[in-house]
Amino acid sequence: MNILLIQPEKLPGLRDTRGSIPLSLLYLAAALRDNGHIPHILDFSAIDVPEGEEHRRTFLGNICKSKIEDIGVTLVGINCFSTMHFPLVDELAKLIKKSNPEVEICIGGAHPTYFGDDILLHNKDIDYVIVGEGEDAIIQLANVIASENAPHTNETDMSNISALIYRDKSGNVLKNQRRSYIKSIEGFKMPAWDLVDLTNYYGNYETYYNPKNLDFHLTAPIITSRSCPFSCTFCSAHLIMGNVYRGKTAVQVVDEIEYLHRERGQNYFAFMDDVINLKKKHVIGMCDEIKKRNLNIQISINQGLYLATVEKEVVDALADVGLVTVSLPIEHGDENIRTNVLKKKLKDEKIYEVVEWIKKWNIFTVGLFIMGFPEETEETLEKTRQFILDLDLDINGVSTLIPFPKTVVHDQAVRDGLLLIDTGEVWEGKEYFDPSNRDRFFIKPYNASLEVLQKYRDIFDDMYFYSERAKKLNNLECVK
Repeated sequence: MNILLIQPEKLPGLRDTRGSIPLSLLYLAAALRDNGHIPHILDFSAIDVPEGEEHRRTFLGNICKSKIEDIGVTLVGINCFSTMHFPLVDELAKLIKKSNPEVEICIGGAHPTYFGDDILLHNKDIDYVIVGEGEDAIIQLANVIASENAPHTNETDMSNISALIYRDKSGNVLKNQRRSYIKSIEGFKMPAWDLVDLTNYYGNYETYYNPKNLDFHLTAPIITSRSCPFSCTFCSAHLIMGNVYRGKTAVQVVDEIEYLHRERGQNYFAFMDDVINLKKKHVIGMCDEIKKRNLNIQISINQGLYLATVEKEVVDALADVGLVTVSLPIEHGDENIRTNVLKKKLKDEKIYEVVEWIKKWNIFTVGLFIMGFPEETEETLEKTRQFILDLDLDINGVSTLIPFPKTVVHDQAVRDGLLLIDTGEVWEGKEYFDPSNRDRFFIKPYNASLEVLQKYRDIFDDMYFYSERAKKLNNLECVK
């Protein structure tokens, strides 16, 4: 069966930026193809969509209609990564149903994982929601739709699909609980890179740290493992991928890197794992394999190293095979908040130790912090500011705390009346519900005013490009 997987266009404020490769769709496509289906990718983030709402909607509708009819699509899957993407996803679903009402539409991603019930209760153009990890569910759904029985008359088959939200014949929204996550990802096929033209994602990377002076126009995303077994109170990753760590083999990972390097001309790779260094053997094995194949590449670790478990041997191995930029999820400058509130189990001394190892290799450092926890005070915010000064990293990204549903911090904020938003409306995508939102706060701390939060928001924003080389790369005045 032909299946169309759609990535919505870029968010309104990002339409002048380069598109992001829809890696999650490439994984789904590989799984579908391995099970006898024929996947197709339509990525609106890599297409120049015209301005003006009427022209834009006509353009989107015509492309969807043409693609669906040309390849004979029965099932459409739409990726909805963030809350802000949902209005775009909702619009695409309406346009598709208007011209092709018989097509079944399924959405997945982080936002539907949090708000899938609300979406189906209020939106008749979306037929299914897959909650969290999606390969098994979309394969089963495709099999049912491709079978002789029409999906809407075969509720028994639908009820057997784990982690699926759907409607019965009476229009009632039903939710199948997840029975399990995929036990091993070592049997996964390589993501379906052949379905995308990488040049559509090329951009200007002059602001990226490039000590090898390699020619690159793209940071190719690579996932070497899934999930995180830790229990940070603010994190929602376990809702999507579970909390059982699963890694690929070193050969699997480097086969993908080598294919993209030698066959597709890519020199820069971004590891996107939730926690890439949980197992030292996993990282060292990949590094040994990269070295054995003599791959002259550069690497960044975008989601960050889990600092509490970092060993010097791991830093040295990564640096030796091309690690040039690393994110450091420190989260907070107050050790008490970090360890007792966030449950991070990360002491100040360990952070300083790891930073010292990394700086010896002259690796570009990006500190990741969060502000605005319920326990935040002016004193704890000042500790984060001072910690940033002491660490002297290249970039300091201080995000606003987002109370994602079903996290400990969300439940705490609801219980104690700290939420500054109506979470009943977040499902619609009306809130800029993202850590990069620096224009507002979503929680009122117990003992800090919003004025104090805004004061430190401004301070932290001024400390973003911190080092001389970070400012030089971004054509800023080099003054601290």
